[in-house]
Amino acid sequence: MGILDRFRRKAPAQAEEVAQEVPVFEVEEAAVAKKISEIEPIFIKSMTMQSLADVQGVANELRLGNIVVIDITSLMEQDPADLKRAIDQLKGICQGIGGDVGRLTETKVLATPKFVRILFKESGV
Repeated sequence: MGILDRFRRKAPAQAEEVAQEVPVFEVEEAAVAKKISEIEPIFIKSMTMQSLADVQGVANELRLGNIVVIDITSLMEQDPADLKRAIDQLKGICQGIGGDVGRLTETKVLATPKFVRILFKESGV
């Protein structure tokens, strides 16, 4: 029992030494994170692309941080060359802001802002 008494006596002394060596800092809650009510909402918006001019509307939504699902049916039926130009412009805008663009279906395209990535399905899986 004499050996156990030695360990018991040392344990409180070691705990006091450790407690004195570790500094404690107070951090304000506001400095750590914003309140949920202060965070701007992110919207998923549906838009129809009927002409090249509609690309600017999509770009504005992406700059605001929104995700856009674009219906390209009417532009596909009107002029496939305009559709190609519109998609190329959209790709350039997404690349410029650090976003992503991808095809959902034959008539739907998804465009995302810089903090959202699209995980494309790998071929052969």
